[in-house]
Amino acid sequence: MNKKARYYVRLQQILTSAFFILIIVPTLIITGVTASSSRNEAIEKIKISETLMIEHRKDVINRYLRRQEELLAVLVGLYPLDYLGNQKNLDTVFTAVSKNADIVDLHVINASGEQFAYVGPYRNSLAGKNYKDAPWFQEVLISGRHISDVFKGYRDIPHFVVAVTDPLKEYVLRATINSEIFNSLLHNAQIGPSGDAFILNPAAEFQTPSLQGVNKLRPSEKTLLEHHEGTSLVMIDSFLYATTWMKDGQWLLVIKSRIEDSLGSYYENRNRNLVIIAVTSLVALVAAVLISHFMVVIMEKGDRERANLNQQMVQMEKMATVGRLAAGIAHEINNPLQLITSQAGWIQELLEEEEPEQSKNRNEYLDAVKKIKHHVHRAGTVTHRLLGFSKKMSSKNTMVNVNEVIEETMSFVENEARNNSIEIQSKLDPSLPLILTDSSQLQQVILNILNNAIDAMIQNGIIEVVTRADKKNLYMQFSDSGPGITEEVMKHIFDPFFTTKAPGKGTGLGLSICYDIMRKLGGQIEVGNRKEGGAVFVLTLPVTGTA
Repeated sequence: MNKKARYYVRLQQILTSAFFILIIVPTLIITGVTASSSRNEAIEKIKISETLMIEHRKDVINRYLRRQEELLAVLVGLYPLDYLGNQKNLDTVFTAVSKNADIVDLHVINASGEQFAYVGPYRNSLAGKNYKDAPWFQEVLISGRHISDVFKGYRDIPHFVVAVTDPLKEYVLRATINSEIFNSLLHNAQIGPSGDAFILNPAAEFQTPSLQGVNKLRPSEKTLLEHHEGTSLVMIDSFLYATTWMKDGQWLLVIKSRIEDSLGSYYENRNRNLVIIAVTSLVALVAAVLISHFMVVIMEKGDRERANLNQQMVQMEKMATVGRLAAGIAHEINNPLQLITSQAGWIQELLEEEEPEQSKNRNEYLDAVKKIKHHVHRAGTVTHRLLGFSKKMSSKNTMVNVNEVIEETMSFVENEARNNSIEIQSKLDPSLPLILTDSSQLQQVILNILNNAIDAMIQNGIIEVVTRADKKNLYMQFSDSGPGITEEVMKHIFDPFFTTKAPGKGTGLGLSICYDIMRKLGGQIEVGNRKEGGAVFVLTLPVTGTA
């Protein structure tokens, strides 16, 4: 393999790598940002779900405890001490309430703390008990009610008690609550396979059993016991803890869930995206190879042709090669643009079929589809112009609207002019007649004049384009606010290879070619200086054969 062949192989490798990177890098960045955003969004949804869950569990437990208190309050409101102190009456009341409640036993205790009557499984063990000095008994007499922590006591069975006093505080009615039913209220929470739910008192003692069999907090979890208002969400290791204080700050409700257990849908989407990226990478690689090969083949062919021409033909062939490249790229771009337009329309149809309440971002999606279509149309306009400009120059004459040719040509240089703070002002006569001429060659002349004007001003200037016509000729005048043209330069301005530009920045063929084109079209090109400064070029074409 000779040196030139190695050059083209290397060039194709570079182009392939460049195209591949230009496609894949943005895709990876967008995918990475989207994945991160999706994960954060999923975690936020988990936090909202866990907040709602703990609030619901708290409400359920509070209502359960309130129901037990209210039941005892109803009993003490209905029956005086003398009635409930009768064992037979107490047995009857217990039989009635235990059918629809979770009460294990009932104690009737007088204001002196003596157990007046009892019904339940521990009648013999609790006979003669006196609760006068018990803190809970004092609390009931003061506040009128009491709910204890969960404890085993002499029964060696976890339970808690609810106690209320009558309005006159003559006696206290105390009930032992079945803790298993109470525990089930908490453990019904949907918290995943690694999650947990339990209640603690301020001393970190478990009031309900842990689903995971835990009987004490880890050191890192001790911070959960700090008092706070409302619901608190804390991340510890890979777990999310939702906590809220209840029962006047005596119990801490804790719901613990492992974040990873709740990200199943996120991981499914991530894996799907990885597959899409892999397929996209393969397609991008194939496309990059084909496009780079196509470009290198054209460049190599152009190089072979240019090698057989003289210096003038080298320049002209270079322009033709650039035109062919522009046409090839425009054709390659048009295909994905059509696909994008088709897919955007399909997405819009699908969105319009969606129920509004099922897609909260529906309007944003529809707006995005409209923007996609708008910018695809813009890109299509550019490729259409490239295709029009890249046509081979020939002597094929058609009826031409000169104003349209000028406007289309100005669009090619408007970005360069804007970047250099140059304003292009046009005063085009709308009554110009159509003339019989070659629009492609005329466009090349206009483009060369506009480029020369931009080069002459470098920064900050104005280019004025004016058209008019009389009965014989159509005139196109191009004026700039640059330094103008000296008399010495004016003498040789249309000579081949004459240029005032720095070496390597001009061939001196542009205006020579323009002069030749205008002569072949039956017109002429004239150059001069304006009184107020700057150069002016006037193109004249006959109006013979107008429509």
